[in-house]
Amino acid sequence: MAIEESPVLCMAIVGRDDGLLFFRSFRRSVPPDADDLELQLLLRSSLDQVEAQLQTVAQALQKGEAKNFDAAKADPYLGIVSPALFDVEDCNIYGYVAGTHVKVLAIVRDGACRQRRDEEAILRSLLRQVNLLYIDAASNPFYSGLGKAFASSVTRIVEQHAAAFA
Repeated sequence: MAIEESPVLCMAIVGRDDGLLFFRSFRRSVPPDADDLELQLLLRSSLDQVEAQLQTVAQALQKGEAKNFDAAKADPYLGIVSPALFDVEDCNIYGYVAGTHVKVLAIVRDGACRQRRDEEAILRSLLRQVNLLYIDAASNPFYSGLGKAFASSVTRIVEQHAAAFA
């Protein structure tokens, strides 16, 4: 019996300066600690789309088009930031941007759920929880980078959410 692939292909945390802070591939064909360059390139290509969405919101605020906009209640979940074709398999890249402009990105197989709204709800929760995990790690006064403990926590969160895709 073949091992079923996770609907989540990878998770990444990208810093304010677009530097990769954390990357984890969940593809079975690639060791978890390996640098999966194909997926990293897809993530890098989506950063332009993330910046474009952030600039659109900033311009709307400057022009006064978003009169009822409350920055404290703004939704950091961006949704699909760019569709991608990967090994003849359709994937979507989902994004979440914290107030500090740290970006949490996930590449997910297209059609992981039958209903798009279910997929959106699962990914909103997944990205939010990974962001909260990052905040906890970075707020630690003894923070020395995102190590194995952080990676195992991300893996656990992804596995919990992957079960919801079924």
